[in-house]
Amino acid sequence: MNIHYDSFYLIFLNIGFQKQRKDVVPSCAVHPSSELSYCECCDLVFCQSCQASLINKKCTQHTVIPFSIALKRMSEIVVYKAKGRLKALEQAHETVTQEIEQLDQNVDKILEQINTTFQEVSSIVENRRRDIIESVRVRRDDKRKVLKDQIEAITDEKKKLEKELESCQLDVRSMARQLKSMESSWDRQLTQPRENAFLRLNTNSTQLVCDIHRSLAEFGTLSASTTFPGECTISLVEPAATHIDTKFLVKTFDVDGRSRTSGGDPIDVTAKHGNETNSVTVNDLNNGTYEVILRASTPSEYSITVTIFGRPIRNSPFTVKIDDRHPPRWQLPIELLRPTKTHIDTNELFYVLDSGNNRIRIVKENGNLVSDIKSKCLDGQSAVGLSLLAGDELAVLNWKTKAVSRINMKGEVIQSINFSEFKEPIDLAVDNRGRYLIADSDKIFVFDSSLRPQFSFPVKGHRITCVNLGLDDDILVGTNDGLQLFDGAGRFLRSFDLAPNETTQSGARFIVNSVVACPITSKVIVGITNVKLNKAVLAVCRYKGSFVFYIDSYGSRLRSPCGISLAPSNLESRTGQCYVTDHVTSTVKTFQYQ
Repeated sequence: MNIHYDSFYLIFLNIGFQKQRKDVVPSCAVHPSSELSYCECCDLVFCQSCQASLINKKCTQHTVIPFSIALKRMSEIVVYKAKGRLKALEQAHETVTQEIEQLDQNVDKILEQINTTFQEVSSIVENRRRDIIESVRVRRDDKRKVLKDQIEAITDEKKKLEKELESCQLDVRSMARQLKSMESSWDRQLTQPRENAFLRLNTNSTQLVCDIHRSLAEFGTLSASTTFPGECTISLVEPAATHIDTKFLVKTFDVDGRSRTSGGDPIDVTAKHGNETNSVTVNDLNNGTYEVILRASTPSEYSITVTIFGRPIRNSPFTVKIDDRHPPRWQLPIELLRPTKTHIDTNELFYVLDSGNNRIRIVKENGNLVSDIKSKCLDGQSAVGLSLLAGDELAVLNWKTKAVSRINMKGEVIQSINFSEFKEPIDLAVDNRGRYLIADSDKIFVFDSSLRPQFSFPVKGHRITCVNLGLDDDILVGTNDGLQLFDGAGRFLRSFDLAPNETTQSGARFIVNSVVACPITSKVIVGITNVKLNKAVLAVCRYKGSFVFYIDSYGSRLRSPCGISLAPSNLESRTGQCYVTDHVTSTVKTFQYQ
């Protein structure tokens, strides 16, 4: 019978304390008949009969008990803790034993996989060998049959000719003519083999062997892990909010607390809200960390449980509170005066139409200024539209001069037009075909890439406030009473819900300040002002028109979101972010909508 030393020691200690509780009664050396006492408050042992004792006068503030009882309590506490440790060791022994059994089971499964796979490969190789051999034999038989048939034809012809010669009944002249007519065909059909003996197996055996060696070397790479779940942690990466991706980071460590640098661990994550389980996405970053993404639609506390190898990590379950507040994630650190539009190019440079300073500022994300573009078309603090064009060119709309201009990066005007039908042009967009969309007070004007007018269409009953591109060259038109969608030819398609049903039923009216559509997520982000509450928010809608949620800009309220833009599709790290230009607060902020 195997008994661990720790277990034996604990059993011995337990027996010793039990005997002590029954037989040992501590007494004073001077007064053997007097039992020692113990003061819990002072943590002192003394004799009631000793006059020289420091505590020989009973005081009300002291809690005095017999020392034997104190020993009994102490022994019970020690025994309780020892039993707890013994139980923990037994559980640890059971857990490690289970891990060993699981290891053996995993090895058995892997060995079975290896044997099965190599058996399949062997079967494939053997079947291919048989197929090739069979094809060689079939081709040989086909050639042999042709040659055998030719031999039979030669034999028949030979017999026929010999028979005619023996009969001597064939006229010489007739025989000469027959031989002459058949001479050429004999040369072609009988005297020469109709088939040939050529057969060759076309194989690149050297390349085949190399490919097999490479494939076998790549097959069966064994993955192991030194991850110790008890040292791993999960943390929240960024503020959590409803309807957008809430990201967590799981960091893995080995048993000595060293960070792991590779992935591949079987990590299992569940997120629960009450009795409901929410779906999560786990991305292996292949550097010892794992990204966990949760998208919650209901504000509440969520419990995130993370297990690796079926064992919980150190701070699992992890509780996170997700609310419906959406503060800005970032703000462009640069001085502006009443900006109206912002765009970002494929090099992650920001182009800000700084209308109050009559310029276009090109800056980096960290606020470092690249250059300032100044031009005549930007004068008067009245430039309201900006679009990025191909070939390092920009399109600018000025509502005072009623001019649409195309300029280069030096501010030089390449082309400019003043259209006589413009009343109060307020916004500009350029679609994928290079067409210019100009929003006027009651019409949308469409110009071709050479700024030649094509057509226009009205938006009846509403004052137009902004314009932008939809999906598939559709046209999004914001008004003082909502958002509408038109096709590329100006035909009305549908309106968008900019609030939940209960809000619209209460008679709320929304002025659309700006709008943008995301081709990746098929979401529409709308900068609106609730006229009744005089409050500006961002409304996120589906492209089919239904409302999803509000971005309330908690902690840094929007006042006039006059421009919304998205990053180019090649900047994957910025997917789900929108850049909002606020004319009143003179800021450019980033919000997460996905």
